[in-house]
Order: sequence, then C-alpha cells, then structure tokens
Amino acid sequence: MSNMDITQRLRPHYRLIQWSAFLVVGLLLLAGFALGRFWSLQGQLTFCAFGVATGAAFARMCHPMNKELTLLGWTSLVFLAASQVFYQILVWSEAWRVDSSVLGWRLWWGTIVVTVCLGLLQVLWRAGARWEWNSGRTTLCFTTLLGLLLAGLAFRPNLMASTPAWWEMLALLSALGTVLGSGVIIIRWIRKRPKNPRPLPRGMKTALRVTAQLVLVVGAFYIGRITMPQPSPFDLLPSALASMSPEQLERQIASDHRALRDLAGGLDDLRSRADTLHASIMVATAAEGREIYSPEENRKIRGLFLEYLSHRDRLIRMAAMYSGFKGVGDKRLRDRSFLAGYCAAATVLESGRLFVAKYRDDARARAKLNEAEPGWLKEGMFDQVYQSVTSTTHMDLFAEYGKYLAIHRERWRREELFPTEDFDWLTSQIDRCTTNIYSVKLSHTRAWFSRISRRMQREISRPMYEAQELVAALVGDTRIVRRPWFISVDQVQQAVKDLQPGDIILERRNWFLSNAFLPGFWPHTALYVGTPEQLAKLGINKTNAGAGWADYVKPDHGHPRVVMEAVSDGVIFASAEHSMHADYVAVLRPILTDEEKKQALLVAFKHHGRDYDFNFDFGATDKLVCSELVYHAYNGLLKFKLEKVLGKDVLTPLGIMRKFVNERHSGKKAQLEFVVFLDTAAGQDHAHFANVEACCESVDRPKAFNE
Repeated sequence: MSNMDITQRLRPHYRLIQWSAFLVVGLLLLAGFALGRFWSLQGQLTFCAFGVATGAAFARMCHPMNKELTLLGWTSLVFLAASQVFYQILVWSEAWRVDSSVLGWRLWWGTIVVTVCLGLLQVLWRAGARWEWNSGRTTLCFTTLLGLLLAGLAFRPNLMASTPAWWEMLALLSALGTVLGSGVIIIRWIRKRPKNPRPLPRGMKTALRVTAQLVLVVGAFYIGRITMPQPSPFDLLPSALASMSPEQLERQIASDHRALRDLAGGLDDLRSRADTLHASIMVATAAEGREIYSPEENRKIRGLFLEYLSHRDRLIRMAAMYSGFKGVGDKRLRDRSFLAGYCAAATVLESGRLFVAKYRDDARARAKLNEAEPGWLKEGMFDQVYQSVTSTTHMDLFAEYGKYLAIHRERWRREELFPTEDFDWLTSQIDRCTTNIYSVKLSHTRAWFSRISRRMQREISRPMYEAQELVAALVGDTRIVRRPWFISVDQVQQAVKDLQPGDIILERRNWFLSNAFLPGFWPHTALYVGTPEQLAKLGINKTNAGAGWADYVKPDHGHPRVVMEAVSDGVIFASAEHSMHADYVAVLRPILTDEEKKQALLVAFKHHGRDYDFNFDFGATDKLVCSELVYHAYNGLLKFKLEKVLGKDVLTPLGIMRKFVNERHSGKKAQLEFVVFLDTAAGQDHAHFANVEACCESVDRPKAFNE
C-alpha cells in the first residue's frame, strides 16, 4: 500500500474525532450549567476533549484532501502530536503543570505555535500562494515572522514578564500582514476554485430537511414565548370588594382616599427631587469627565427609584382592588369605588408615563434603573414600567373609564358622592393626570420592539456571561508554579496586631495566570474590618451591620474573619491568615474620623454576599470586584481617581497605591498613611517587614517581579 493510500485512509477519521470531541465538550458544559457547578474531574475532561477537538481540526488543516502529505505536512503533524502530548500532560498532571521550571508550559506553547503556523502556511500554499507573487511572498514572510515571535515567548527566562514595546509593535505588524495577506489569497482561491459537482448524499439531504424543520419549530416557539405580553396587574391582583360588607367598604374608601392624596403628593415631590438630582448629576459627570455614576449618586438614584416603586405598587393595588366596582351591590358605594379606583389608576399611569418619557432615551440612567438590587429589586424594573404604561389594554381601559366618568360626573357632583372638597380634588387630579397622560407620546410599537430586543439581548448575554465567568474563574484560580507563599502565617499574625478597622489591604500572589491580565504589580485589594470588639468601639454590631454579621462571626478554620474582600465566590469575609497569606502585602490607613470609618464599614457590610463582577463594570452595583468594594465603601470620604482599563472606568488596586505615593510626594494633604509592608526582595523566597520607601517603590515594579 502506497504512502498516499495510507494517509488518505487516516484523514476521514479526523472529522469524526473532531466533532465527537466537540460534542463531549458541549455535553460536559451543559451538565455544568444544569448542575450549577463544575467538578474538578469534569473540568479536566472538558479541557481534554477540547484539546482533542482542536487537534483534530488542525490535523485536517495540515492534511490536504486527496493529496499526498508533503514534508511540510508531516512536520506539522509531528509538532501537532507533540503539542497534544504536552497539552494533555498539563491537563492531567498537576506536578507537571506547576513545576517551577515551567517546562510543560514552554513545550506546549512552542509546539502549538509551530503547528498553527505550519498549518496556515500549507493552507496558503494550497490556495495558490507562490514565492513569485508579491502577495504570496509578503504573506508567507509575515506568517513566518509572527510564528517566530510567538514561539520565542517560550524561551523567555520569565514567562510572566511583560513583552517589550518593540516586540509588541513587530508582532502587531506581522499579525496585520498575515491576516490581510491571507484574506487576499484565500478570497482569490475561492473565486477561482472549481465548483463541486458531487450531489449531496440522500442521508445528508434528509438530515438537512429534518434539521430545518426542527429549527423552524424551535424558532416559532421561541418567538411566541418572547412576544407573549406580560400579565396585567389587574389580572394578578383580583378584587376583594365582593367580600366586603358595606360598612367595611365605606371605611376602606375613606382610608384609601386619604392615602391617595398622600401618594399623589409624594409622587409630585419625588418627581421634583428626581429632576433636581438628574440635573446635578449631569453637571457633575460632565465636569469630571465621568461616564458612570459615583456610589453616592448611585445610592440616591436607587433610593428614589425604590420610593417610586413603593408608591406605584400601592396605587396599582388600590386600582386593582377597585376595578371590581361593578360587583358592589349598593349603587352609591359602587360609584364611590369607581371614582377612587379611577383616580388611583390615573395617578399611577401619569407618573409612569412621565417617568418613562424622561429616562427612556438616557442609556446610562435606563441601565441603572434596570439593574437588580440583591434582596430588594429584581432586574428589568424600568422596562416593566415602560411596558405597563404603553400597554394598549391599559390605555384602552383608561379611555373607556374616562368616558364613564364624563357621563356621570355632574350627577355625582349634585348627589354629593363625596364631600365637595374631596370630590373636587379627585376630579381635578384625574383631569390633570389625563392631560399629562395624553400629552406624553409613547409609541406602543416602539415599546414592543424594545421589549423583544432587550429580552433577546438578556437571553444571549446570560450564557455568554456564564461562559466568561467560567473562563475568568479558571484563569483566576490557575497558578502556573506552586510553591509556599513568601509571607508566613506568623508574619500575618504579627502584622494584624497593627491594623485597625477600615484599613485598606493590597495583596499580590505570584505566578497566577490572572496577574498577566491585570495592570501593575498590585492585583488585589481588601478591607480590614477587624474583630467584633474593635467594631463595637466604632458602634458597629449585629443590630446595624445587617445580614452579613452572621457570616462575619463564624470562625474560618479556627481564625476570626477580620477581612472583607470580593473574590470569584463573591463578597465574603475571610480570616487574615487566609487572605493575607500571600507573597506581598501592603496596608494603608485612611486618615478619617472614627465616625467616617464606621460609615464606610457599614456600607461595606451591606455589600456582603453580592456576586463577583466578571464584567468589571463599575457602573453596576449588583456585582462587585475587589477594588469596587473599597471604592463604594469610601466614596465621598476618599477621593479616588478612576482610570480606563479595556475601555471601562475602574479603580485598580495599583491606583490605590499610586494615590498614596503621589500624595506623599506631592506635599498635598494625604488621605492615606502607611501601616505595614511585607516585602520579598528579588531572588528571595521569604518576606520581611519593609519601610514606607520600599512600599512606595512597589508602585513601579513590573508585573512579573520576583517570579
């Protein structure tokens, strides 16, 4: 049997291996999402199957169909096999993965880069790239140069060290040349290649028809589900009027009339305060160049919104109860019930339409009002109000009852359905609300499309966020080299003796993969909250600390939980022996009064239990990252400077240290003072207590210092 026959018999197995492995990956991920967690073995199997799938895909790229393998093809397959071996060893052998020489990572990176570059060269060659062509010559050169630059990363003494500027510019130029040149060559080949005369097999045609029908059915079901209108509160809240006696109903109407006047006045006052706050925020953000709300602005917005929703809920319940007015036997009570209920409906509809019209086109405000508030508010409340006040059912019902009022209005006045003053207030309130309701132009069609598009965005972004969370958690927990921490537990316990509640802790652990994606030397920050005895001196105890107190007082492996931090598991309390047992730790103390520290710590306690924000979005407060916890706790007390990271305004742990250094050296009034620095000199593996000068110097250290 010839070499050609052997290689071509092998090639069909690549596709089977590739898609079988991808199917295994999909099933493992689906099982993880269904169970809500990923077991260690499950994660290893997922990475193993993913490696096999991508390896088979590269093999198909390196091994041409119906052609004999060239020397280049054999070489690329050999490197592919080697990369698979090294990759699987990294997946299954922890000792190999965390070896201090980092040999496993070097071998895998070098072989996979060579495999990909050789495969791309073969694709370009088969697409017609020739050395005689200008496009072929430049593309092949750029591809080769890019491969050499990337493969060379495996030979650096320190894998975690940042790449020099010349390397980044050269790599970017090579990548652009490779992508553009490859695109030109492959497009030229696609245009000139002969059409495939082979018809589809019968089984393939049947499979395509069945798949198309399934897609049609599933798509129709999905469209029907997302276009289904939200239930009306009048359907969800049945009226209780029929079960009331005339005396009970009379008392209820009198009570609700007083409540209605208070709620209407409260909404008017709330609208005025909201307008004032919105105007001041617009001025402040424009002056400071901010794109996100400050924590103080966020708290005020959330407070006003919750107040509005409380008023809205009471009015809706009132209107829903009186919507059963037709079932009241006594004619006078029936008319009184109608007028009270219609006034409540008009008030809530007017406030909702004015509210939506003001903030619907303000993307920042709308996102904030749609944000969840753990334990208080579910996601998408602004959009829920938007749909309710543009519902054709609600608007038609409001118009129908308006006609009913117009018919009986004068008769009710003559019959003194309510005392004159009360009747005048009810009707004037209805007239004012009706004018405002119809003066605010809100399109039902636009609201419908808005609801559909936003629901689709949420349903698409949710699995994407979960996948991002999985990858981020994996990167954050992956330690390339495992060795004892430079700082001992004894040193941590000695350092804690000098700490006070409210101190800001900066931490670093070397050789974590996540360090490569975070700016600067300091990647993590936390808050020292202290012991219950220390908090008691500030006036903080279980009565005002909130629900997080129960978790705070639980020991952590026999040690008190004195540190609060945001980690991949969320905002938690931890012991100093766990949190500060690292390679480098610096502690800075806010120069504030005890009352101000108490205020900051109470704010921090309120954030306990919130999820970690894998989007790193400082504009949202339902999830937090480590530095965001400090930012929210000390907002208004410490002036932090936000910086752009990947296009987002954030406070980084390095930025906190830079604030301390800049204020100390500038001669301005400092807001932070030095407490302690546990440092490890380059080339050493044991920490020592260092002075403030060494702490200041750390701000300029490279990310891969002493790795």
